[in-house]
Amino acid sequence: MPGKDDKQYVHSVALVSAFLFGASSLWRIRQISQERERKARSGQANPLTVGYVSEGSVSRRCMRALAPSTPYLMSFLRGLEYPCEPTIRPEGFIALCVAENKLVMDVLSDRLQHSSATQAAFSDPTVYCYNSFLGLPVARQAAAYFLARRFLLTEQQHEVTLDQALRRIRPDHIGICAGAGAALNSLFYLLGDEGDACLIPAPYYAAFESDMSVVSGIIPFAVHMANPTTGPSESELDLAYMEAKSQGLNPRFLLITNPNNPLGIIYKRDVLEKAVTWARKRKILDNKLDDDVHFVWSISKDFGASGLRVGVVYSQNEIFLVGLSNLNVFSGVSHPIQMVVSELLTDDDFVDLYLDESRARLKQSYLICIEKLEEMVLPFVPVEAGQFVYVDFSSLLPEKTMAWEQRLSQLLIDYGRVILTPGESQRERMPGMFRLCYAWVTPDVLKIGMERLSRIVGKIRRMDWSDLNESSLAGVLAVGFDR
Repeated sequence: MPGKDDKQYVHSVALVSAFLFGASSLWRIRQISQERERKARSGQANPLTVGYVSEGSVSRRCMRALAPSTPYLMSFLRGLEYPCEPTIRPEGFIALCVAENKLVMDVLSDRLQHSSATQAAFSDPTVYCYNSFLGLPVARQAAAYFLARRFLLTEQQHEVTLDQALRRIRPDHIGICAGAGAALNSLFYLLGDEGDACLIPAPYYAAFESDMSVVSGIIPFAVHMANPTTGPSESELDLAYMEAKSQGLNPRFLLITNPNNPLGIIYKRDVLEKAVTWARKRKILDNKLDDDVHFVWSISKDFGASGLRVGVVYSQNEIFLVGLSNLNVFSGVSHPIQMVVSELLTDDDFVDLYLDESRARLKQSYLICIEKLEEMVLPFVPVEAGQFVYVDFSSLLPEKTMAWEQRLSQLLIDYGRVILTPGESQRERMPGMFRLCYAWVTPDVLKIGMERLSRIVGKIRRMDWSDLNESSLAGVLAVGFDR
């Protein structure tokens, strides 16, 4: 969750919270993709005529969609087959690669099982019929109210009325989408042309590349910074812009996530305002009506409810909104879910309670995590928001290369059954950086995972890498048994 003093970014920049995956279908697609790549490398077949995929059976667009939305997805799916459970399966896999808060699902579940939620979902005849594909009027109003109260008017939030909120954020500037990923996909599709580029301060959330490229054909381009925790400077944005131009690309977008994923920090208001000013100067954004800045938010992170598939885009670009209403015909949010989420977002007493409980539980897991990291003497970025911590494992690498980062990542999976998000997948330049998500598992499972990491780190520091094998690391998985 953003801090109270740093929520003005609602008018300034895109914020995304989404993790997209599908298990069985993506597993098969990945198998096909890997087989295609293997045969192509060996010269056995053309990349477009391997296995079940041939040039005539699917389109080039489909070929573009075969890769998983995140590079580490297959490791995550492997972990789902045999997850750790402290009492019955302590040796199972521990996925610390998913940025989702499962710590408060019980609180949300209890609320959504109230009779009022069911009545909201199914009692109004509106939910059974066609309506605006930008969202039901009540849903757009609820989203506008929530954004105004929780992001814009935080200092006076206890005195905010519905009318005051809706004067600041108008419901007719709101579009309801099937998650933040869908909102971003629509933004890129409607505002750019295939082959345009999007500048993204790195490291960044790995699925952004899928969000912008699979359908829209937008090319991601990393903005590297001397100090990523302070945000991009004008000179760093200039350098990335010129590098993209030198490669024949046309930078059309600047995408900033706040709170930053994977760094877990909050960009200050002036950082966001300067980024918008820079973009307008470069004519990436160029409109006097303020319809060149778009804000995306979803319930996936703040409410730990990615499965409901509800995202919000706020835009003053009326032409874009017309286009979005047509695109949403193919991927709209069901009306019953819109009604349930509308009731949730406007229940101020519950939201206050939920967010307070969420912060408390997130803090507990964060402290479990950093206590062990400090014990291991592994540097990390102190967290200001989010459900993850960015950790520096580079001291464990014999050579500072991405190949060694990959080897460390695989060692953690194979012998520690711990799955982290590698920095390479987030366009990190320094090998050995990993995102560790501490809210997707229970505190008990997190403790087991952190102890496994500690044991592996200790082994790496005491032994030669050539001696790290199943035998020498056999004791790592015994953590659950001796607790």
